[in-house]
Amino acid sequence: MKKLIIILILTLPGMLAQAQKAKLLTDRGNSALNEGNLDAAREAYTKALKIDPNFEEAQFNLGNSYLLESRKILEGVATAPDEAAKKAIYEEAQKASKQAAAEFEKAAKEIKDPTKVNKVQYNLGNAQLMSGEVDKGINAYKEALRKDPTDEDARYNLAYAQHMKKQQQQQQQQDQQQDQDKKDDQKQDEKKENQDQKKDEQKDQEKQEQKKDELSKEDAEKMLEALAKQEKDLQDKLNKKKVKAQPIKIEKNW
Repeated sequence: MKKLIIILILTLPGMLAQAQKAKLLTDRGNSALNEGNLDAAREAYTKALKIDPNFEEAQFNLGNSYLLESRKILEGVATAPDEAAKKAIYEEAQKASKQAAAEFEKAAKEIKDPTKVNKVQYNLGNAQLMSGEVDKGINAYKEALRKDPTDEDARYNLAYAQHMKKQQQQQQQQDQQQDQDKKDDQKQDEKKENQDQKKDEQKDQEKQEQKKDELSKEDAEKMLEALAKQEKDLQDKLNKKKVKAQPIKIEKNW
């Protein structure tokens, strides 16, 4: 027991010194963040977290540095020359927002104080909403309100996020309806093509049957012509026989 006490006494000053150093680095980061120097702020917060990975303030403000970066990037949309440039700005801002959300999620795992939980969940909701993760943002705002039901900012942002989700659902329904309409149009076109093809095939068949009929008529005419010729030849032969027999009268005897 005495050894344990001695060890604690020996290590406590070092722990306090480390904690104080982490606090000083975090304060330095906060000053840089207030001045808008995001790189310097992150460097200080990162060093503080290496000393004390559970230092809540450093973790929370590291997330804030990325959230502020995302907002600064979005300011460029107003002066973007074209849609392609706007798209690139939105993508860059979303990337920063996702990083902010990742840092706030780390902070949320460590923070226990309800007031601080409210703040980190509110910022987490903002980061998730800005990164396009609407459902996660809604859950974060709800968690913020559970810790502080009087938080009107969280209540307003929750309503806004729910409105965004409704718009997304309506857009998805419209897209699905358009896709279905396209499929229906394609089916109609295919049906029409099949009908046209059947009509063409029917016409071809009728033409072929007509050709067959025409050939049959020709054959029939030839056959009739041959029969007529045969009949004429027969009549000629009979007539010749009658002419020769007329001078000789044949009588019947009983």
